Amino acid sequence: MQKNLKLRLGAVAAVAAVLAFGAVAPAHADPSSQKPLSGTGSDTTQDVMSGVASAVSAIGSYDAIGTSTITVNGTTFSRPSGSSAGVRALSSSIRGIAYAGTVLPVGTLQWARSSSLGSQSGSELTYIPFARDAVTIAMSASSDFPKDVSLGASGQSSTLFTLRNIYLGTVTSFIDSSGNSITIRPLLPQVNSGTRQFWVSALGTTESALTAGGRATDLGNTVQEHDGSYLTTDGDIAPFSVGQYIAQGNYRTLPTTVVERRGNIVLGSIDTIKPIVYDGTRVATNPDFGVSRLVYNVVETRALTTATPSATDTAIRAAFQGASSSVCQATTQIQQYGFATIGSQCGSTTLLRGYIN
Repeated sequence: MQKNLKLRLGAVAAVAAVLAFGAVAPAHADPSSQKPLSGTGSDTTQDVMSGVASAVSAIGSYDAIGTSTITVNGTTFSRPSGSSAGVRALSSSIRGIAYAGTVLPVGTLQWARSSSLGSQSGSELTYIPFARDAVTIAMSASSDFPKDVSLGASGQSSTLFTLRNIYLGTVTSFIDSSGNSITIRPLLPQVNSGTRQFWVSALGTTESALTAGGRATDLGNTVQEHDGSYLTTDGDIAPFSVGQYIAQGNYRTLPTTVVERRGNIVLGSIDTIKPIVYDGTRVATNPDFGVSRLVYNVVETRALTTATPSATDTAIRAAFQGASSSVCQATTQIQQYGFATIGSQCGSTTLLRGYIN
């Protein structure tokens, strides 16, 4: 245990993982008042966007976790939890149709958080990148699961000890320091999770292939991403956002409420590269870490392109569109919450996708 204490996120040294603080965490918080631009969705970016919203007064960001319902612009509906759920709710609001059994009047929501780029055909929605995240593997601090693992690739032997083979079910155990064979349980976040979609893609496989292998599990669609409490045995592993990990470690010093839910876990390296570094000023995502992704805010494409923008359209453009937008200028908040800034790439409006039904 002493060796893990030396890796605490607040240490003034480069770290790959830290132990949780173990303190009682505050409750999640939604906007205290109605904002012109209301959004829901990704668990991964719920905290960083709350931080951005603390500097951009037009934005209201509703957490992925909390009460079962939220009330936005006078309508009460099921809380969208995850990227797909948030984009689905936005899609419903744009069209004035039902989301999870409740009709969302047009204009209920103006944007959504997404930690993955949607694959749905169409161009009604624009995915606007605003930061970069990394995803690595997490395990219990007490586990002897290797702290550096190869990601793996298609065409390699199915017996190699790689994350790809573990999730595909062709590698099922490891030997701990006492010589015991430990069965690996590879966890996946719930089905609406953008991190789940990204992780499956990063492994170079598909949902159906993982299901066929019979090893990867979301425990009946109950696993909440970036929550260490689901890692209950020495054989449990799960993908974890590095940005979320850092934000949770910084929860005492951040301008908005962030719940420390890492539990007693550590993050592993992938292909010898540590996911976290200390840059002399702060703990940050390692820019050289290979398993990384852009994260997005999603808006209606029409709001960015109409020749006669409404007041809401104008507010959407000011908040999200282009490198000079309010979100892209909130670099201090983006970095405070563990994410990397992306320069001129921030605010790009070239990535078009259709509605999620």
